[in-house]
Amino acid sequence: MIGKILGNRYQVVEKIGDGGTAFVFRGLDNLLNRSVTIKVLRPEYVSDQDFVRRFRREAQAAASLSHPNIVSIYDVGQEDGIYYIVMEYVKGQSLKELVNKMGFLPVRMAVDYACQTAHALAHAHRHGIVHRDVKPHNILINEEGRVKVTDFGIAQAVTAATVTYNGAILGSVHYFSPEQASGGQTGEKSDIYSLGVVIYEMLTGAVPYAGDSPVSVALKHLQEPFPEVREQNAEVPEEIARIIRKAVAKEPEKRYQSAREMAQDLSDFLLGRSTPHVPAVDNGTGPGREKAKGRAGRPFNWRLAGLIFLFVFLLAVTVGVMQLRELLVVPEVEVPLVEGESLTRAAAILDEKDLRYRIVESVHDDEVPSGHVLRQVPSAGRRVKKTRQIELTLSAGPVLVTVEDVSGKTELEAILILEGLGFFVDVQREYSDEVPPGTVIKQNPGEGFSLPRGSRVSIAVSQGGRPFPMKDLTRTSLEDARDWIELFGLKLRLVDREDSDWPDGTVIRQSPAAGELVQAGDFVDLVISRGTPTASAYPIEINTAIIPRGELITVFISDTQGRREELYLSTGEIIRTFGYGSGTVEVRWLDQVEKRAFP
Repeated sequence: MIGKILGNRYQVVEKIGDGGTAFVFRGLDNLLNRSVTIKVLRPEYVSDQDFVRRFRREAQAAASLSHPNIVSIYDVGQEDGIYYIVMEYVKGQSLKELVNKMGFLPVRMAVDYACQTAHALAHAHRHGIVHRDVKPHNILINEEGRVKVTDFGIAQAVTAATVTYNGAILGSVHYFSPEQASGGQTGEKSDIYSLGVVIYEMLTGAVPYAGDSPVSVALKHLQEPFPEVREQNAEVPEEIARIIRKAVAKEPEKRYQSAREMAQDLSDFLLGRSTPHVPAVDNGTGPGREKAKGRAGRPFNWRLAGLIFLFVFLLAVTVGVMQLRELLVVPEVEVPLVEGESLTRAAAILDEKDLRYRIVESVHDDEVPSGHVLRQVPSAGRRVKKTRQIELTLSAGPVLVTVEDVSGKTELEAILILEGLGFFVDVQREYSDEVPPGTVIKQNPGEGFSLPRGSRVSIAVSQGGRPFPMKDLTRTSLEDARDWIELFGLKLRLVDREDSDWPDGTVIRQSPAAGELVQAGDFVDLVISRGTPTASAYPIEINTAIIPRGELITVFISDTQGRREELYLSTGEIIRTFGYGSGTVEVRWLDQVEKRAFP
């Protein structure tokens, strides 16, 4: 596969992955000169129509999603039995590789990655798509720290039947929800459970359940209590432990109602706010709590108790006044410029100024890359209170336009159509014996491709057959010359006659001359000998004033030398020729016939 070009556009550069049903390659889009990821279905599955349909469904599902935290799908195709998907190339590493490298992640880093993943799932769920295979292997981290969720290979619309195919368990069992493990119906809350498992792994470096076989692991998801993350990593805050507990509840109805709700709790933790969707404390009494009682046989010291109470009261009042002052007197900072920055970079810039942010919308833009800040409110330079939320509008990248098929159309018509769609058109010219000159032979990219406005589309326009040297037809008969002209696709336009010493009926002169380059469709003019004139030559005049200019005139002359045919083009003037002895002349044009005798 290395070096192969798919779709006359995508060159396979190197292999970067090997999945259960597909090979993954880094490729080069030769049209837009950018790196892409190419996923190719394994050859052993090409004959299995179920796998082929699932492979195509991956592209159809993911292509409908446009979000900064979801890998974009550019194209899907089939060529020589190869089924492939072309998608955004993410330069970085998978979350699984990062966890293996670091052992476990710092709390804020893990929560940030989980929050971005939850936003991606929330976007997919709003569009009716359940991922069904959320795991660290399918969560990519680019060089800017942005999460990109990929591999919707077993995703499907929730409006379709969501039971596992043929009862088979799909995905990775270590991240299964209990309903997936039991082979039942799955939905959005299955993705929430799997994300809870991913958070646990990021913070501990291990999956919650292990076993000798996939079945044993699946049974643990169904039967065993989920392990406490703080028992494996004491640095995990209780708020995050509660978020994980709620996400991995055995019963789906006890989990978060949506990925968006889970993303809000994760975001609130990062911003230092309370998490509204989980209880502030766990049920039951905490460890080490005992009922207060005095030492037996010794009277209670009320004076000491009063002093302690007074000290605590004054301390509480002092702290309260200080906190109230901080609430009432908030320092101001200058809003930094984050327009044009990636969301991760913008968040870091705002955090340095002790400012927060909120994404208000995502809109298409032809200049600002997808996932970068398009607009901010308030604008840069304004002074605002610390902890103020800055409203950010993200770019969803350029609007993609579907290329129309212009093959078979004239060059002008094709250019008008493509430029009307917002593309720039590059015209190349090629020789073709089949396609008439001035007609589009092919285009790149072809019909059905989606490109940003302003992209370039190349068309190849026919310039007729390949040129060849004109044959020397002099001294050949008119019949032989006509046969050669027709054989090579040329057109006999004008035959004139002159007296000469050459034999009657042979070619005296020709245009184009011998050796000149001609191509199919070109016109050829011939001058034919009438032989040596005799005293009995009779002049014949044909007035073409009544015949439309440019019309072909055929003249048949029957005289003492036999019957011959002469061809002329009407010029509106008198055409002169000769007859010998006596005979008849017949003039034909269009459907008109004029016949007369001479002398």
